[in-house]
Amino acid sequence: MPRYRAVVTDLDNTLYPWVDYIVPSLEAMVASLVTTTGLPRIRIVQALKAVYSAHESNEYPFAIQESGIFEPYAADFDSFNALVLNPARDAFRSARDKYLRPYPGVRETLDALRARGLKVVGLTDAPRNAAELRLKYLKLDGHFDALYTLPGWPLPENVDPEIRRKEEAGQYRSRTKVVELPTTAEKPSADGLARILADFGLSGREVLYVGDNVKKDMPVARACGTTGVWAEYGTYVSKEYRDRLAVISAKSVTRRHVADETAVRWPLAISSFVQVLELVDGKPRGRVAPPARTSRPRSTRARRPARR
Repeated sequence: MPRYRAVVTDLDNTLYPWVDYIVPSLEAMVASLVTTTGLPRIRIVQALKAVYSAHESNEYPFAIQESGIFEPYAADFDSFNALVLNPARDAFRSARDKYLRPYPGVRETLDALRARGLKVVGLTDAPRNAAELRLKYLKLDGHFDALYTLPGWPLPENVDPEIRRKEEAGQYRSRTKVVELPTTAEKPSADGLARILADFGLSGREVLYVGDNVKKDMPVARACGTTGVWAEYGTYVSKEYRDRLAVISAKSVTRRHVADETAVRWPLAISSFVQVLELVDGKPRGRVAPPARTSRPRSTRARRPARR
């Protein structure tokens, strides 16, 4: 086994189940908008979906005021903010507080890796705002040496003054150093991981790269000569949740966020993030095979049934 100096990890569906949180949060927000505006649910969903498609993310935080929902009230943002936006944000946050949790053992594993002297770096296709806030909310931002993201969103003209004040005061920023990559670095481009290797003075063979998307993450690992570790558990998303996400998410956006369970496999697979420690320590409970696109995965534990 090689001696690793760093672990680079994806975030969504690798450190926490992103789908389990975003679906009920968006649905709660839509339900609030139905109540406050009196508009049909289909009209609200379609208006939001158009904005999410344009920004290529279901987490664009200013979708409501950029959608057709806001147009009839554009002359008076303050009342729209108080009567429509604030209740919708509260509904989203309440659902997020209930459903957004790291996978078991994630925080302890990150701490153990750093205690062993390894660098821990996040690499995500999420925009800076969303990725940084999630780590901050989950209290994981102090467990990374750096976080590499796609560019963040600027504040729009119509925004709550309190949000603008907090943004200018840096209250939304995490404790982790954040590096914004160009949009061209979106996976399966290897530019983001190559940048990390250069910034930390690492060679590929000194790095474990962990990600849930075998079509996007593992080609990045191969291109940079790192050991790719497939977080197969991140693909275990129920059909019900995939269907509910598809209602409000454009197909291109869903593909960015959610890995499919496909026939494409990866030989080194794990069923829990905790098992990264076994690989670092050179004591995997399963055989470690070299990366090969056509091989069946070798999990360090038997595959669990699909879970929501």
